[in-house]
Amino acid sequence: MEFTSNNSDKALLTLQQLVQQAFKQVRLKVSSCILCGNSCALHPLLCQYCQADLPYFKHPHIPYNLLNWPAITQLIPKNHFQRLLAVAPYVWPFDSWISQLKYGHKTELAELLSYLLVLHWQQYLNDDQPNLNAENTLITAVPLHIKKWQLRGFNQAHLIARKFAKNFDYPYYSDIVIRQRRTENQVGKSGKERRQNLKNAFALNKSALEQLPTHVILIDDVVTTGTTANEICKLLKKNGVQTITLLCISLALPT
Repeated sequence: MEFTSNNSDKALLTLQQLVQQAFKQVRLKVSSCILCGNSCALHPLLCQYCQADLPYFKHPHIPYNLLNWPAITQLIPKNHFQRLLAVAPYVWPFDSWISQLKYGHKTELAELLSYLLVLHWQQYLNDDQPNLNAENTLITAVPLHIKKWQLRGFNQAHLIARKFAKNFDYPYYSDIVIRQRRTENQVGKSGKERRQNLKNAFALNKSALEQLPTHVILIDDVVTTGTTANEICKLLKKNGVQTITLLCISLALPT
């Protein structure tokens, strides 16, 4: 029997999927939950019981789009994005995981955080059924300055966004927005100081894509005041993007 190139490609893809599934099952068998130490059934770093007990934002008591929550409109009164979705508040264990990922170089946590972000987005699509055209959606991540990337060795938002996009078959572009100026740390700064610190910090890499889609999903690990996202979103809006969804792991609520 003579196989066509198309049949060979399909057979190779099926084989790759089978290998990936087998590898996943092996990982689950030898894994243990990073919170309780028990065996895992869904993700190699988190058992189903601890996963269910995580301090998620409770829907439908709190809207998926957090911009519709009065507490958030006070925190972020002016924004250039139409949706803000977060898996959970910036509390334990999310704050610990994100800190370990960024400063402890535990990059395996990017896979776990992306896994939780995928579940959250899928629930949002199933429950709210937003009018989103997947064919005209692009994924990008909040960029790091090249010197900071070299110092850290990776961009945590990039690691999370890349895995997220792959799960939904969204096109992912890591270099649409460039951080052209290295800024000071935003921690402890007022809103005005944050905006001043980020002035002209970003630029659009027009050579990365001929034309931007109408919808962009911007992914970050933590959103505090939305200042960084707003600077990026203003840039995207000036270049033809109509709607932007800011998607993050955690939202830092005021204490």
